Amino acid sequence: MYKGHPIIALCMVRADDERNFTMIEALSKKIHAAGARLFIYQSSTSMHWKYKPEGGERVIFNLVDFEYVDLVIVFSEIINDDTLIDEIVQNAKAHNKPVFTIGKPWPGCTNFGFLYVDGIEKAIRHVKEVHGCTDYCFVAGPKGEPTSEARIKKYKEIMTEYGLTDCLDRIFYGGYWRMPALEAASQILEMEHMPKAVICANDLMAIAIADVFKEHGVNVPEDVIITGLDATIESQANLPSITTSGCDMNELANMLVTAGMKAIHNEPIEKEYMCPFALIEGQSCGCKVALDSASLSEYLKYNITKQNEKLYLEWTFHSVYEKILWSPDIRQLPEVLNTIGFTDSLEILVNEDTLRNNINPLSEGYRTGFDKRLRVLFQTKTDLSKLPFTIDLKQLTPRFDELIEKERPIIFSPLCFFTRAIGYLVYSPEVDNQNYYMLMTYTNSLSEILGCYSMVRHLQFNADQMDRMARHDYLTDLYNRTGFYSRLPHLTVHSDAAYLAVTSVDMDGLKRINDRYGHETGDLAIRYISRAVVAAVDEHSICGRFGGDEFVICSVVNNEDEVDIIHERIHSYLKDHMVNTSLPCEITASIGTCIMKKEEFDFDAALKISDEQMYKEKSGKKNRRTE
Repeated sequence: MYKGHPIIALCMVRADDERNFTMIEALSKKIHAAGARLFIYQSSTSMHWKYKPEGGERVIFNLVDFEYVDLVIVFSEIINDDTLIDEIVQNAKAHNKPVFTIGKPWPGCTNFGFLYVDGIEKAIRHVKEVHGCTDYCFVAGPKGEPTSEARIKKYKEIMTEYGLTDCLDRIFYGGYWRMPALEAASQILEMEHMPKAVICANDLMAIAIADVFKEHGVNVPEDVIITGLDATIESQANLPSITTSGCDMNELANMLVTAGMKAIHNEPIEKEYMCPFALIEGQSCGCKVALDSASLSEYLKYNITKQNEKLYLEWTFHSVYEKILWSPDIRQLPEVLNTIGFTDSLEILVNEDTLRNNINPLSEGYRTGFDKRLRVLFQTKTDLSKLPFTIDLKQLTPRFDELIEKERPIIFSPLCFFTRAIGYLVYSPEVDNQNYYMLMTYTNSLSEILGCYSMVRHLQFNADQMDRMARHDYLTDLYNRTGFYSRLPHLTVHSDAAYLAVTSVDMDGLKRINDRYGHETGDLAIRYISRAVVAAVDEHSICGRFGGDEFVICSVVNNEDEVDIIHERIHSYLKDHMVNTSLPCEITASIGTCIMKKEEFDFDAALKISDEQMYKEKSGKKNRRTE
């Protein structure tokens, strides 16, 4: 319950599907009329594969928050992964929330089933009693699949009742899809004699079989009657229109909401509700004429418009793809995304890790869920300068209260890159077929673009790291010889000073420290020298480590006094900062310098001279120790 509104969570796949949308539309009206609110948690796949590729999709159902969700409805019929259904159910039960399932019953849940076999029966009885047909065959779904076998069983029961035993074994398998249905049609054409009626277990197969028959000169319904099941819009727009049957979604919605409000208020309800199928007569049995030209034109116009809008949207995504991938700053992304022209009320939330270039989104063992904090990367009708900003995952959306009051379903759809959930969409447009039709394009396109954006940033990060490793010393992070030489032209070209100076710095007594205290202490001493070198110069200098204890500085200077200052700073640092180290002995260095006019500057020649000066100083120290 949230601010007096009961919250109903619908867990499903493919909210954009025509049939699913019809149910959502009917359910939304009933739920909001009852003062409740509908949250839809949907994935873009049916969870058919049950392994890694759909791992990121599953986590969207973890967003169901039982602090305010009062009832969970699982559209179990269209979720193919039983383990996922069980996870959702068990999570709700752990919070003492009632669970309804639609289609596939589940232990401990109230099931709302579809009487598909009722639809099969009504089609057969209509063909027998209205059209007098006594010669049948049946095209089922996949062989062995429970729903398909239940429809076969009903077909055989009615054949036996009518005494049509010759039809009992005339079973063909169309798999519920067009391609296997085409094969089933070919098998029917090869029979010794054509049956007078083909009863199909869904509309898609019925349409495919009618197409094959037409190609072979078999007329529907003059030569053979065909019936389907599901009452799809395609069945009514087909030529011939298909006699079919379907569930009244308004009736289903009424059953769900009536029982749901009782369950929320702890009132008794039935354990099972069944939604009957109603026969819809079409031309394929001879009961109805084809769509008139005006109706057919409207249907074609509607579908062409949908496809054109989808193609335009895909083209728009493609046009911004490169702009997004090569945006160096994430603060530029909202402005680019805004050019897509999203439907009203869409938000894009991404894991903070998705925008961190030092994390590989495809690394093995990388989490598949959502971060505790998410970036709101985009919102329609928002001041783009305020984006992106961060919210807690618990909030789900910064517009929670606003969306609740709009009395529209709120859809949560996962954004996934390969196996990883990288974020999710919050989508709450007007309940319109076209708006929902765009959901899949939004989800898939944004998943690909943002996933690739994350990967490109990580690849660039890796390239930068490799370049840095190639140009920097691993121990001190100063330039190595390669990096030092690559930076020299920048220093010599962009400086305005009259002179350039090369300073050689060599640590005193490294071998003695390594021998007495160990190489770890020697490494600490080398790092200490490097800090002194860096502290002695400004941004107009390049510092590098050329060997074990050999350091080089190239500086832009105006006179020799500035070089002397560099020397003093190095010696002072080594003396003054010893108290802040764990080094067991005093650290000193020998220093040599060569200064040249800018127009005469030759680094290698200057380095040779500065090395000679440095070794001269070092030799003097050795002689003093000998005396």
